[in-house]
Amino acid sequence: MTIDLIRGFVKYSELIAAIVGTIYYYKYKTTPLKYFLLLLWYITLTEFLGWASIKYEIKALLFYDENGLIYNLWLYNLLEIITFSFLFYIYYKSLSANIHKFWVSIFFISFLIVTIINWFFIQSFILEWSELPNIFGSLFLIVIILFYFIELLKSEQILIFHKSLLFWISVGLLIFYACTIPFSIKMNGYALIPGIHKLFLIIYVSAIIMYLTFTFGFI
Repeated sequence: MTIDLIRGFVKYSELIAAIVGTIYYYKYKTTPLKYFLLLLWYITLTEFLGWASIKYEIKALLFYDENGLIYNLWLYNLLEIITFSFLFYIYYKSLSANIHKFWVSIFFISFLIVTIINWFFIQSFILEWSELPNIFGSLFLIVIILFYFIELLKSEQILIFHKSLLFWISVGLLIFYACTIPFSIKMNGYALIPGIHKLFLIIYVSAIIMYLTFTFGFI
């Protein structure tokens, strides 16, 4: 089984999660999780555009450096800020403790500040993977998910936690971001290390597990 094949499974698992989420939309259409479906479809669209832009050299989506190398990283950097913003909002609306909502707000503002500073003064939005926003966003999100689990343990919902879509979303997100934070620390440098692509298996497998967890939660 090749790396490319596993990476392909990631795209299929994304699409499956989005389709199943659409089918069962009626279950959560009156909750903040209705926005999660939009996020899933946006992720799926971005992955498709990222693949198509390279394969078919769609110039409107590509940028070139002075050496003629092709980049479409801006698609994923934009996806990053939108993904974390959506997730912070969903948890803000879903959490009940004011102290937890307060910290979600602080984390969101801090994430935006880090992102702006990174894009303007540290890394190129066009030519580099945004490492700092991903690291801070991942750490903040993990803490927020722990807030959710704390509230769940203290509520009567713990008796039927397996029926909660947010529970399964939280499990999937926790698995993915806990596994991928180490790779975010020096993502741009990894590309220069021979054979490093094999370590990306961890990212791909954790992504597949995450999307399958989402799919299970929708059902």
